[in-house]
Amino acid sequence: MKKRFIIISATVFTLILSFFLFEPLFTYMIGWNNLPNNNNIRPVRPHNDLVLKKADSVLKTIYKKLNTPAVSIAVGQNNKVIWSNAMGYQDIENETLVDLTTKFRIGSTSKAVTSLGIGVLLKENKLRLEHQVKQLVPYIDNHLGELTLKQLASHTSGIRNYGACLCFPIWEYYNNDPYASVEKSIQLFNDDKLLFTPGIDFSYSSYNYTLLSAMMEEASGKPFPEFMREFIFQPLDAKFIVEETSETIKNAAKFYDINDQEYKKVYPVNNSNKWAGGGFLASPTDLVKLGNAFLNYQLFDQNITEILTTPVLLNNAEINEQNYAIGWRNDTVDIFENGTKIRVWHHGGIANGSISLLVLFPEYNLSISLLANKNGSSSDLFENVYAIAKIFITKKPIDNEI
Repeated sequence: MKKRFIIISATVFTLILSFFLFEPLFTYMIGWNNLPNNNNIRPVRPHNDLVLKKADSVLKTIYKKLNTPAVSIAVGQNNKVIWSNAMGYQDIENETLVDLTTKFRIGSTSKAVTSLGIGVLLKENKLRLEHQVKQLVPYIDNHLGELTLKQLASHTSGIRNYGACLCFPIWEYYNNDPYASVEKSIQLFNDDKLLFTPGIDFSYSSYNYTLLSAMMEEASGKPFPEFMREFIFQPLDAKFIVEETSETIKNAAKFYDINDQEYKKVYPVNNSNKWAGGGFLASPTDLVKLGNAFLNYQLFDQNITEILTTPVLLNNAEINEQNYAIGWRNDTVDIFENGTKIRVWHHGGIANGSISLLVLFPEYNLSISLLANKNGSSSDLFENVYAIAKIFITKKPIDNEI
């Protein structure tokens, strides 16, 4: 009897421990509901102009193709927001429709946002790309102190990405612990070995930007969220939010897993450990305002813009594998499939229950942002953004949709 009791107790303990360790996996299996019928969903802002009306039509195609509760898009050109629209559910359970001010998690698109803060500090000579962490951050004195701003901003530092941890749940990506400061966030990876000698390779990690934001704090003399708000967001009338938990943020979308025609809310997370690299919420219009500012040198000059968009070289003088610059990927694409390649500066993002993309077309002074409140890949959004871009590059309603 005693042996049986011990076995039962051990089994129950193991099951309880397993649940808390792997809670996102267990909760993913339950709570699925049928998606509401979206046949009557329309764009929130219909237009009469032929070009804008065509963009509205493409938005409808994108909405159906992405199979998302909501999608929201904005376009800026020549330093103006010239079109924005959205359709779907901000909150399925309460049947709340999305609007043009709805905030979405933008995930790693936050890195492009943070690059504007870097640009301002470069302009004011408060930061240099070759600054080492230890020259600015007093609470870093180990191997991380040798890293440079350029290595952090270009993911050539060797800092690891998310992994498993001695925490509940076991995966850092689903971290739901609050972090009151950047200094506390750095403790997640402060004592871990680098993956390689800095500068010899590329390895993408949002923790690079957590440490980079510590440098920005010390250079500016302000907490990172306050610095970004005062020197980037307020001057551009862009209403970005740094996330702890989106449940308490007014007008934030609810975030979902979608499986065929079923949905469920995602596991709740707290993104306060990665504000600079993945912790902002915004609307597409907010992102386009930053894109406009970047293209039109509102916050700093063309020289700094070139610094921020020039792919970083490895120690062997080769460009890193993702053409990654300082918070931007720099590529060329043939969006018209006619052999003519167009320059694009871009950054996508995934966050729990949200996907995002910001693409700038410098040759056309064009900025486009697309956000959706579902799990997925930001790579799914490029062809959709290009379909919208073709309308505003040609300035006429074109026949070939996505």
